[in-house]
Amino acid sequence: MGLKSLSGKNIILITLDGFRKDKIGLSPALKSIKENSYYFSEMNTNVPYTFAAHHLIFSGMYPSRNGVDGYYKMFNFKKDEIITLAQLLKENNYYTVSETLDESVLPRQGFDEYNLFDEKTVNLKKRHMELIKRLSKKEKFFAFLHFTDTHLHYVREIIQKYEKSGNDDEYYKLKKENNEKYEACIPLADDYIAAIKNALDENGLSENTLLIIISDHGTRLGEKYGEKFYGVFVYEGTINILCIMHIPDKSPKLITKQCSTIDLYPTIAELAGAKIKKKSEIQGESLLNLVENPSAENRAVFVETGGLHGPWPSPEKHNVFCVKINGKKLIYNDTPQTWEFYDLKNDPDELDNKYDEHSKEINDLKKRLIRHFKENKIITKLNVK
Repeated sequence: MGLKSLSGKNIILITLDGFRKDKIGLSPALKSIKENSYYFSEMNTNVPYTFAAHHLIFSGMYPSRNGVDGYYKMFNFKKDEIITLAQLLKENNYYTVSETLDESVLPRQGFDEYNLFDEKTVNLKKRHMELIKRLSKKEKFFAFLHFTDTHLHYVREIIQKYEKSGNDDEYYKLKKENNEKYEACIPLADDYIAAIKNALDENGLSENTLLIIISDHGTRLGEKYGEKFYGVFVYEGTINILCIMHIPDKSPKLITKQCSTIDLYPTIAELAGAKIKKKSEIQGESLLNLVENPSAENRAVFVETGGLHGPWPSPEKHNVFCVKINGKKLIYNDTPQTWEFYDLKNDPDELDNKYDEHSKEINDLKKRLIRHFKENKIITKLNVK
């Protein structure tokens, strides 16, 4: 059975909010699924905060195209101009369900059920096990499940502590303590994933359901001075994310080619056998080519964010950007105007900024980034004099 003959299968997309990819070894359930799945080790979020990350996935468009190009612009989504992933799947006879905490997280259109929960009181494990049992009676379904217990835990245990004290220096000094507090939330995710897997088994869905598990962004715990939590900058700790794709009866495979969440819309559409009507408007490429073609080239990854939790109030529009390809990464900060360049193969922690305005390699990356700005009508100080 080829990957392109899976259109009759159910699809579940789970977001583990703020889950750090480097903690997967602490979760036996995730580790087990990873070892029996396609694992994309170089998956990147194109926007490292929840609202914009999900609008990008469900639109298949970068923020400037879909309207959510600033932290406080989550309700500016161009819903009348965009066919969302949920709409596309519904048009292809999928029963569509969303489970999230707030309407600001992702667009409503296309869902047969758009269910909201209170993350402070809900038992997501029980709720989603019951949902899977109910969905097992549908001919085929697509379910988006937002797991927020990880997010709630580090908000309570880490973020709120430092917001109350206002002592940023203490935050960066206590990164070991922050890490220990963060790791205390991993069992929550582990227990949840194990329960979802059990629910699929118990309801006879395991052999007929594609399971995709991602994180919307990573979480920094003080490793890099100036970067609090997520959404501030575009360093690897918050943009290089978890991505597991479990397809029944498929042999596990490690995919090391660089890719990003902009590619999820066309990937899920292809797996579902759903034809995208306006391919020119979908900006990603299906990941299946990377799975089936080991010689496929790395894809250029473009990331942007808007200073959430930064040393300044969140700007009206995103003001931090990067492009990376083949282990090289160029970062542009629009406020203030600064450049950074990292060789990720030799400097994975991005400690040694090698930016040199005379470097051909750097200028080639700069041209890529500026071209991306032009193609997506992103206004920065570089193209506005």
